[in-house]
Amino acid sequence: MNRTLARFALFALACLISLAHPVAQQGAADPWYGRQAKPQNMDPPKEFTGVFRIELPKNWQLAPGHTGTIFSVVEKTKKWETGGLISLEYQRLQIPLDPPMIAGAVTRQLTEVQNRELSGKQFSGVAKSGSLGPFIFIQYDRPSVSRGDDHVAQYEMPVGTTMYRLICIAPKAQIESYRPMFAHVAASFTLMKPGGPS
Repeated sequence: MNRTLARFALFALACLISLAHPVAQQGAADPWYGRQAKPQNMDPPKEFTGVFRIELPKNWQLAPGHTGTIFSVVEKTKKWETGGLISLEYQRLQIPLDPPMIAGAVTRQLTEVQNRELSGKQFSGVAKSGSLGPFIFIQYDRPSVSRGDDHVAQYEMPVGTTMYRLICIAPKAQIESYRPMFAHVAASFTLMKPGGPS
């Protein structure tokens, strides 16, 4: 009888301790947004136009932008092989897209992408939280320029009256190996001053 009472007392004590000091539950990390613990495949942060910093993959080729595109980086591959691409665009908004408006904007932005990408399939869009606040995440597949399909992950991050659009593309068959890199690049995007490019 004493053993049973001792076990019950020990169990009750353990329950009380766990209620007083709850263990921090680690939810599943977002596979599409978050920094890698030890990003061996990433360069140190690069500063662009004095407006923002971003970490980009090592040994990818940087290309200048045009009009609403700030820059693109493309993975170096064998001749006539496609690899990964990351592009950062911006668009001026008429009014700021405040956090409460993000959920309603997901459907509108997703429809806009579907109208532009007529050969796309498996579209999805969702609002997520990031270091700059809520953003819209859209992903879909589309035919590749070589063979098979590409997977597109698009991060639409509103900051004041500027919408930053980070577009990450990789062959669908290899997307699992690119996903941590794309998630890291998106999470590393940090503004140095408010607003958009000058």
